[in-house]
Amino acid sequence: MISYPTGFLSDRFGRRNLLLAALAVFFVAYGGFALTANVWIVAILFVCYGTYQGTFRTVGKAFAADLVPRELRAGGIGRYNSLVGLTQLLASLIAGLLWDHLGHQAVFLYGAIFAVVGALAILIVVPSDNPKSTRSD
Repeated sequence: MISYPTGFLSDRFGRRNLLLAALAVFFVAYGGFALTANVWIVAILFVCYGTYQGTFRTVGKAFAADLVPRELRAGGIGRYNSLVGLTQLLASLIAGLLWDHLGHQAVFLYGAIFAVVGALAILIVVPSDNPKSTRSD
């Protein structure tokens, strides 16, 4: 449900910018999960988390496609998905250990911290994209 609007917005405002916005939403959601037990706030945070997931998955794949030459696009998207999957597996293993040893708050704080780390990495490593010049080939 969020994929189409975020695809349109990434064409208009740039994929990098939307990925940064998605990480900000992730930070808010996970920070909120760590700090509240209110069922209504948790429900709102789940909607935020779903928005993050839809944006990250859609815009991330489009961004991966933009960064490789046309003839390597399918392999580039495959490598991107493999990397995302492997890092999610590692994050889930760490989250399980944190949950077992420190509780649920540690898991969500860990996620919120790495949302910031991810945003900083994007700011440092990924060149600023010009939304008017997204690839059309």
